[in-house]
Amino acid sequence: MPDCCACDSSASMSNSNSSGFIHPLDPLTPGEIFDSSKLIRDNYPTKKWIFNSITLVEPRKVNVLEYLDAEERNDPLPFIPRRSKILLIEKYTGKVFEVVTNLSSKLIEKFIEIPFGNQPTFTIEESLIAEDVVKKDVEVQKRCAKLGIENMDLIVADPWVISYEGLDPALRGRRIMQSFMYARMFDEDNQYAHPLDFAPIVDMALEEVVLIEDLPMNADMKSIRRGKVTYPKQCLNYAHDLHENGFLRTDVKPLQVLQPKGPSFSVKGNELSWQKFKMRIGFNYREGLVLHNVTYQDGDRLRPLIYRASLAEMIVPYGDPRPVYHRKCAYDVGEYGLGFSTNSLKLGCDCLGAIKYFDGVLNNHNGEPNVIKNAICVHEEDDGLLYKHTEYRNDRVTVARSRKLVVSFIVTVANYEYAFYWNFYQDATIHFEVKATGIISTIPRLNDETVPYAAPVAEGINGQYHQHIYGMRLDTMFDGLKNTVYTVDVSPLKGDFGSLDNPFGQGFTTSVTPFKSTKEGFSDACTEKSRFWIIGNQNSLHETTRKPTSWKLYPGNPIRLMAKPGSHVYEQAGFAQHAVWVTPYNDEQIFPAGDYINTTNKLNGLAEWMKEDKKTENQDIVLWHVFGSTHIVRVEDFPIMPVEPCGFTLKPYNFFMSNPSLDVPPPDRKANKSVYAHTVGNGSTISNGSNNASNNGN
Repeated sequence: MPDCCACDSSASMSNSNSSGFIHPLDPLTPGEIFDSSKLIRDNYPTKKWIFNSITLVEPRKVNVLEYLDAEERNDPLPFIPRRSKILLIEKYTGKVFEVVTNLSSKLIEKFIEIPFGNQPTFTIEESLIAEDVVKKDVEVQKRCAKLGIENMDLIVADPWVISYEGLDPALRGRRIMQSFMYARMFDEDNQYAHPLDFAPIVDMALEEVVLIEDLPMNADMKSIRRGKVTYPKQCLNYAHDLHENGFLRTDVKPLQVLQPKGPSFSVKGNELSWQKFKMRIGFNYREGLVLHNVTYQDGDRLRPLIYRASLAEMIVPYGDPRPVYHRKCAYDVGEYGLGFSTNSLKLGCDCLGAIKYFDGVLNNHNGEPNVIKNAICVHEEDDGLLYKHTEYRNDRVTVARSRKLVVSFIVTVANYEYAFYWNFYQDATIHFEVKATGIISTIPRLNDETVPYAAPVAEGINGQYHQHIYGMRLDTMFDGLKNTVYTVDVSPLKGDFGSLDNPFGQGFTTSVTPFKSTKEGFSDACTEKSRFWIIGNQNSLHETTRKPTSWKLYPGNPIRLMAKPGSHVYEQAGFAQHAVWVTPYNDEQIFPAGDYINTTNKLNGLAEWMKEDKKTENQDIVLWHVFGSTHIVRVEDFPIMPVEPCGFTLKPYNFFMSNPSLDVPPPDRKANKSVYAHTVGNGSTISNGSNNASNNGN
């Protein structure tokens, strides 16, 4: 069987130049992470710390823009000190501290305790600790024994960060995790086929189980048991090596992606260049992949597009209203960290072709650097037709094939995987795509009883309805720093059939409305009006249209948050209430649900920032776009879910003087090595059919 499990670390290259030069936007190096934690230990030698996160303090935008301008002009580069931000948890007390260190001067510039009730990201290390605590708890062991499970090595606990809603007031504000419980029939078994009926809550500061809650087993809101409770024991596995011999398909023949002259992109440190695009690759514990300073070379003009782009938050609220499921809502960016959850990618499995990997450098609880090998993948893909026209009068054909650059990373957050792809095309289109896969979070199903907010996926197993909602932060600078966002609606002309302005009744037009301030700085998707948005630069008028040069935001997968006003989910996920938001740029406003998701204090996020009533027309702005999918679970999603894609697209909109991909060369059969199917391999299985007439083609 092909080995896609061994990491080919030789494919990974250093993220800094051999000269040791560090760009102001480069992620922290392993040495800088070590120096950051050393500063804490040296200054507070008697304290016991958990280093929750250590990350780059990105310099102020105004300073970075000065640096980038000097870089473009080949002028002397201004000095920008390197700083790190550290979130510390004091052992045993659970107190949280925010620290900023100046790595250039070796000084601590900020050291403050965060108000009680604010909890930073929960790490994978903590999840493993929580699982260990649960499995060693005497009451948990008794519960398992009652179900007939004696071997605790076969017990699995999926720790979830939970809101404090409906909890005992004594637990509010503490660093707690709730575990959904599963069993295995053997070591490598798929535990999600065997959900158990209780959920322990762990206090992470004390490292002990403080509460065990019964899961509801019936359609009502109560967890009262009606008859004997058991758990499903049928094995439903997905791993290839756990299936019998002869299970795998034998008719999938090799498909190779070959680039004999190498890829068309180039990399210098963390700077990536491809087909007139240029950008810098960033990575941090919370957002994972971050793109900086995306530009496009248009003839002799280097045109700025995006200063910074990232998936700034994502939530997975569940629709089951029964306690304790009402607290089942994951904030995968703010509560778990996409960077912390990033996979080490495998050559020939996660991406195909000529691959460039970037490592991800984060920290562990001891403040030591933790290098995720091959965290980010860069490669090219053929994308079918770019354009084609046949002049039917003389059969003259003009055709170009589309190629795209893909910058991607994949995360595992407990049961789910999310693969994130930035796609750049030769016509300057930018497309962001998320592919959700992995395994649904299963719950026990008693006596085949149905509930209206979940679906059966196997005997004794339900999959709950839920949503995947993604919040993008796009710090645009199309043709310059000051941009304006407009809502564009397409509507029929007002006049009816036979009227003077619409005599034949088929006319339609557009209306364009600018976002002038944060008071009117949000908008919802509207399929009835074919709504889209444009981001324009009023200081850069197009020569043909005499209107601002712009880019179009096309909402590929709009979504409506199902939670109702007044609910904890609705209030905390305020950013998910609308499809598009626009705010004036603020160095401190990065995360739309706030810096601390798990909190008992006043929420501080995008919905709060909108109350400031600031001007957004022709300003340095940030566009926030919300999209996603509502997952009504089906049987085919289990035991492992085929990818569920969704995303959005940015396209130039009266930005260039014509189709920017006219200079893409036509396809060359000699170069791409295309052949007739009946001439290769076991060609006798394929009829050559009508190809006889064209076998002499070039």
